[in-house]
Amino acid sequence: MSTIKNKPVIVFDVNETLLDMTPLKKSVNELLGEEQGFKIWFGMLLHYSTVSNNIEKYNDFNTIASATLKMAAISMKKEVTDDEIKNTLSLIKTLQTYPDVEKGLTLLKENGFRLITLTNSPDGALQAQLENSKLTHFFEQALSIDALGKYKPAPETYRWAAEKLDVTPEEMLLVAAHGWDIAGASHAGLATGFVAREGQSLYSLSKDPDFIADDILKMAEKLVAAYN
Repeated sequence: MSTIKNKPVIVFDVNETLLDMTPLKKSVNELLGEEQGFKIWFGMLLHYSTVSNNIEKYNDFNTIASATLKMAAISMKKEVTDDEIKNTLSLIKTLQTYPDVEKGLTLLKENGFRLITLTNSPDGALQAQLENSKLTHFFEQALSIDALGKYKPAPETYRWAAEKLDVTPEEMLLVAAHGWDIAGASHAGLATGFVAREGQSLYSLSKDPDFIADDILKMAEKLVAAYN
């Protein structure tokens, strides 16, 4: 259980945590002609974003997404054009929220929590996502690692966010639907809350999250109960 005494700043991941990626998943699977196409590609995307960290050569998430989608197509012996890749990936800007998100964010705001985002998506894509899904007004700041040039789950990303908010990592709590993000935030000193979206699981070799819930509303209810 978290040892934070006062209300933490709640840091939200965006894709799959707040926004439903089902339309993008279906489109990627169709493009690659493979039922597991999205899962294979998204794993490659995360892998090569960490490669970007390690070789200290930053390209934004959209650029790596495009490159790895082409790599996935090659590995599956599927011919795709640059326009097809571009059109498929453009869906990420139009994703909508899960039905639990607005109620959960509203509950947290009503109970005095500071809310921000911290995402690997570039700033332009993040702003479009929040505007299209009508979430902009919930967040004090919408932070993208694009300004830092280093991807989560590198510890620098979470510490950079803390500096932007003028708090310590120990005064923050990350809410995410990805085991790798939970592991990274925990390592950087943040408390964590795992949202158990369908198909997601925790990394068993890292510290357990402080909170686990099936969706954002249930997570909000747990946080309100813990800190009010």
